[in-house]
Amino acid sequence: MAGTWKFNVSFALFGCMIAFFSSLLQNSIWTSTIRAFITFIVFFVFAFMIRWMVAFIQRDESTPNASFTQTNDIEVEQMMESLSEEEQQKVAEYIRQLLNHEEK
Repeated sequence: MAGTWKFNVSFALFGCMIAFFSSLLQNSIWTSTIRAFITFIVFFVFAFMIRWMVAFIQRDESTPNASFTQTNDIEVEQMMESLSEEEQQKVAEYIRQLLNHEEK
């Protein structure tokens, strides 16, 4: 996802400060604090939506997700360790056949 949670917090704090100080001119401190807290939540969620949209737009379909690939690699290695030598060779040959079939 584009950016970090720190962006969400800083954007929300910015909105919170604006809401607090603009509300403080006309309301009590307690009312201003409540409104600032609500504004913080709204701005935090809004920043999260912005980050999600930017990540969705920038997503590259041609490259696989690295974390997904690493997880699969670990699972495959664990499965391969539980197989006998002969079974590992059969699996490797099957994968080679699939790869050759995709290239054609």
